[in-house]
Amino acid sequence: MAPMVVLITGCSSGMGLAEAVYLATTSKHDFKVYATVIDLDQREHLERAAGDSLNKKLFIRKLDVTKEDTITSVVDEIVRENKKLDVVVNNAGILDQIGFFFNKTRSSVDDARAMMEVNVLGPARVIHAVLPTMKKQKFGRIINTTSGTGIEATPFLEFYSASKFALEGLSESLAPVLRKGYNIRVSILEPSAVLTPLLEKAMNPDFKPDYVCGTWEEEAQELYKNYWEKDLKSALGVYIQPEEVAQILEEIILCDDPHLRYQTNATLKKTVAAKMVDPTGDSVFKVFQAFQ
Repeated sequence: MAPMVVLITGCSSGMGLAEAVYLATTSKHDFKVYATVIDLDQREHLERAAGDSLNKKLFIRKLDVTKEDTITSVVDEIVRENKKLDVVVNNAGILDQIGFFFNKTRSSVDDARAMMEVNVLGPARVIHAVLPTMKKQKFGRIINTTSGTGIEATPFLEFYSASKFALEGLSESLAPVLRKGYNIRVSILEPSAVLTPLLEKAMNPDFKPDYVCGTWEEEAQELYKNYWEKDLKSALGVYIQPEEVAQILEEIILCDDPHLRYQTNATLKKTVAAKMVDPTGDSVFKVFQAFQ
């Protein structure tokens, strides 16, 4: 049997790297993984982690989710070489706007727009590029990575939260239609705190909240520092490893009837359940079926 062909965005580090390497080297299932990075100069860690699987089961390609030509180029190559594309994992994302409304230097809306371009329109571009193939083959898995912040917004992460809410909405709207009409399953992967390079910086003993809020108005600085000490620092301390996320990703891919939503730990599942009656999101499918 031919391997399942997987495209993953944002693989230079963190979850994307772990997911690509796990599927190519550790999983007992046969995967052929196209792991993409925004800049090929950033592929060193991925190449090292791939080991003997490099250019055998794991192939590194350049893809910028804000540039349609790079997406089309990679997707066309995958389909040309494999005659199919089974799984797409939209992992690429950025978090570079914190405290937008409280910065004394006046944050630029262009910075917020750039985050939306990557976190929301990026996955939309990738989905748009792969759908013709998946529709034709009447099969596919589209897995969009959001966050617990996509369900319950995190204070001071205004536009990051907004971007993850938006990707949740895009996924929820698309999922029942693609499921019913084309046998394409859309799932949302909602990680809790994951030990990525960004989190490692925040958990460093030398880290001070002033690094984040030092240019904010005084009232907001005080609010953020209290939030950091009393809530955020301890919440980030209960993190999981990227490899754990990769195992959940494999579960979603191989499941015959995957849920709409997957949380990565019990604590996050409780948080989602407290805000939603159905944390799996499967009620979306039932509602749509009622109108058929």
